[in-house]
Amino acid sequence: MSKPLLDVKGLSRRFGGLKAVEGLSLEVGKGEIVGLLGPNGSGKTTALNLISGALRPDRGSVKLDGLETAGAPNFKVARLGISRTYQLVRLFKTMTVLENTVAGMSFTHGHLFGREATTPAMALLDRVGLAARASHRAEDLTYIDQKRLELARCLASRPRVLLLDEWLAGLNPTELLQAIDLVRSLKHEGVSILMVEHVLEAVRSLCDHCVVMNAGQRIARGTAASVLADPEVVRAYLGDDDA
Repeated sequence: MSKPLLDVKGLSRRFGGLKAVEGLSLEVGKGEIVGLLGPNGSGKTTALNLISGALRPDRGSVKLDGLETAGAPNFKVARLGISRTYQLVRLFKTMTVLENTVAGMSFTHGHLFGREATTPAMALLDRVGLAARASHRAEDLTYIDQKRLELARCLASRPRVLLLDEWLAGLNPTELLQAIDLVRSLKHEGVSILMVEHVLEAVRSLCDHCVVMNAGQRIARGTAASVLADPEVVRAYLGDDDA
């Protein structure tokens, strides 16, 4: 079995007396899509914050291709090859769509800027369906298009591992199918993806395997079909009366 590209072991973080993440372990192989599932408040976003460098873990390990990144600041983690989206979209709102995408290229090893970055940035915008809006200010985009822009900016950094935090939320059925195809195409290009997601259609369609959290801990791991049928997972989502 090949070594995982992203290897998380024993990751933990407390906020006072709250165990937000406790002993979480997961692996993501090259070109693999892993779903990180669980009810609201189970610690999924905190886990992404720890992996991406937005938070420092109390203990545990995060290795990217064997290199320890746990505790490194997020800009260093991004330059090493881990990029992410957020539940609440974060953009440079007064900058144009193109400028936002070019900004993402400053985190690549090549540090592309200015005219040199324009052509690849436009190619990314075309890929996410925003090329026609390149000159628009980010704050003038619809919510869905802001999410597309955030993804383009992430891809501009040429990530080896992409963390998606409910990126598919709020899409209509047509947009959802297009988004699933886009995420699948990233996998085919060798990008590894860890996705927090509640859209089960996407989870079943995209994920090679899933990790399920509840109350900060991993409670299940396996294929989407197996974990969604696991009685402990059903209890976590629905409660004992419905399990």
